[in-house]
Amino acid sequence: MKASGEKKKGRRRAAALAAALLCALNAFLLSACDTGVGVILGGAEKEKSVATVSPVVALPMEMVRTLNPALSKDEDSYFIGKLLYDSLFETDDSLAAVPSLAESYSYDESGLSMNIRLKSGILWSDGESLDAADVVFSIDAYTADRDAHLYGANVRNIRSAKILAGDPLSLVIAFREATDTSAALLTFPILPAHLYRNRNELLRGNAETFIPVGSGPYIVQEYDRYSHLTLTGNPYRAGAVPQNTLIFQVLPSHEDALNMLSINAISYAVSAEGDRDMIYRDASMRVQSFPGNEAVWIGFNFNKELFRRKEARQAVAFCVDSAELLEVCFYSSGVLADSIYYPGFLGVGEDADPYPADADRSKTLLISAGLADADGDGFLDYFSVPEGEEEGSWNPLSLRFLINENDASRVSAGQMIQAALGRVGLACDLAILGGDAYAAALAEGDYDLYLGGGKLNESYDLRSLLHSAYGNPIAYGDPETDALLDGLTAAKSPQERRDIFTELHARLIEEIPYYCLFYKTYGAVASPALDGEPNPRFDNIYRGCETWQCVYEAAPN
Repeated sequence: MKASGEKKKGRRRAAALAAALLCALNAFLLSACDTGVGVILGGAEKEKSVATVSPVVALPMEMVRTLNPALSKDEDSYFIGKLLYDSLFETDDSLAAVPSLAESYSYDESGLSMNIRLKSGILWSDGESLDAADVVFSIDAYTADRDAHLYGANVRNIRSAKILAGDPLSLVIAFREATDTSAALLTFPILPAHLYRNRNELLRGNAETFIPVGSGPYIVQEYDRYSHLTLTGNPYRAGAVPQNTLIFQVLPSHEDALNMLSINAISYAVSAEGDRDMIYRDASMRVQSFPGNEAVWIGFNFNKELFRRKEARQAVAFCVDSAELLEVCFYSSGVLADSIYYPGFLGVGEDADPYPADADRSKTLLISAGLADADGDGFLDYFSVPEGEEEGSWNPLSLRFLINENDASRVSAGQMIQAALGRVGLACDLAILGGDAYAAALAEGDYDLYLGGGKLNESYDLRSLLHSAYGNPIAYGDPETDALLDGLTAAKSPQERRDIFTELHARLIEEIPYYCLFYKTYGAVASPALDGEPNPRFDNIYRGCETWQCVYEAAPN
């Protein structure tokens, strides 16, 4: 967590950037405002002021290597790409896949082949028609080097793609294995084949000067990678064409953008700061919180015999007050979750804690499972029975609780969890280690439980955290969970995928390999001038920006 002095220093540094930025914007704003609307505000004539409506919205970006989706790993390129490109499928608010460019799809009996029919009448931003050749070309480009871009996991199981004979709007995708075939993976941007002789021309061109041509709501009007990117409405877009202009200003960091909001040098930015509500409480900006894809959890080491017992894991969960941790240590910047999957994933589950804090229930669970003596004075130590004593005698038990010292909020939370466990007799030694030492201890299994978390992938394929064959960090192994995880990536319909996840979700709540404390929320911060309701999601922070504009109020006469 940054100190308030450092934040003030950041604001001073941003002031110089803001001054230059405002000068650059003013000329554009003046010309744009000429086409705006003057609105009379106030009552008496002396109190009248004129509000000028401008279609220009200023947004932040850091300098990126390229805007080419097949070569970029930059976060800004990813989010801007959502404004310029369409994909075969997109996700709804439950992260379920819904068709975008695809009109319909089906699988063969083996599950190794998927037929897709595209919508007709879709045009590129240069007026050319989009068809199956573009999809085949895009898949060819993304599979050429799966490590060169952000969509490697999406295409890793694709063997080939080809146009179906006699139908320029239909194609077939062939897969190597029957898993990783879900439509939820086909969310990468579709690129225009007609602009390139082959994929090599796309992949080996000048990445820095690449100008996107897409089928999304916006087109690139101007791009200087060192200063700005200007987007305007795509005139060939089916349906409503955005009437505003988005100017992405290149800044040293997104932190600078947050410091420019109050003076309208930037219209909108996203903050991951946990104390953002305190920072902007007395300011004129609006802050809208939304769930990110970053979870915080307690992980259990399944190489330790104690935590192979489900009752021990559940008892730990009943000790912890997630709501209190969220409020005290994380500024209430989060939402409770019932598993490590995104809250409400595929429309299943609730934003609630299935293990509400209950120390008595925790003690009862441990005693009934034979893990603690009936008086609650000690716990059965499976790890070290002193010489001369019989197996199963009651001995002091101390758990090694691993925490990363680089996150002050987690350290505070770890201390509260330690106290809560101590109240039911589970003694913990906190192992508060620096980043590298923490990662090494986690990799080596040198812990009993750990406080961790991280950002989870957009497709929510969590096999790397849960599947026994994917080297999950806690050594969890459950054949039924493995089968459900594989089935989730191989489901052939939205309903089948939801049914599989319903079963997986219930199993994870009972098995509790990880106890998810909460999901962090981020803040969409709007400047005083921004007129429009942000509707961000962690995978599309500019969602709904097509209707945004800015309203600048002049001083009263």
